[in-house]
Amino acid sequence: MKNNNRAPLPGHLAGLEPLSRRGFLRASVLAGAALTSGCASLFGRKDAPETLQYYSLKPDEVDVITRLTEIMLPTERYGLPSSTTVVPTVKNIDIMAQRFPEQTRELLGLGIWVFNNRPMMSFKFKKFTSLSDAKALEYVNAMQEGAFFERGLMTTLKALIALNYWRDERTWPGLEYHGPVTETWGVRRLGNAPLPRA
Repeated sequence: MKNNNRAPLPGHLAGLEPLSRRGFLRASVLAGAALTSGCASLFGRKDAPETLQYYSLKPDEVDVITRLTEIMLPTERYGLPSSTTVVPTVKNIDIMAQRFPEQTRELLGLGIWVFNNRPMMSFKFKKFTSLSDAKALEYVNAMQEGAFFERGLMTTLKALIALNYWRDERTWPGLEYHGPVTETWGVRRLGNAPLPRA
């Protein structure tokens, strides 16, 4: 209920009369949120890998692929952009997996599950994500030289990780690749050229 018995405010405070306590709190929260997001954007804050949202990969699949990425691409050792914090390799795989047919996506999930649980037979009942770096690398090397199914699964996972890391432009200087020559040389694109006439 409004209190109409208040004295009128001076001219420079005009417009503040309808601001109730609830309205003031709501305005404060909105202003704080806008200021926080604005500062984050202004200073270029990047999302931490653990805050990224995945739409196709399940959390345990993200853990397996992240761990495999760390083992397969020890980028810090070679002065390359990090495969987990700088280049969003796992996020790129998630985006790629969204375009897979449903059956392919289910097979990928099954393969990741098998890859993570397979070392329990030979590494004291530890999953791949629980192995130390040395043991995890030993497991990856054993899979590469294993049976047909193991080699196929390892090749698939390696291809997914390598493709989604090296497609980022920030990794190209490590390969001494300067991008498409059409852009470097300024080659004009012709679009869909007409077929030659007979």
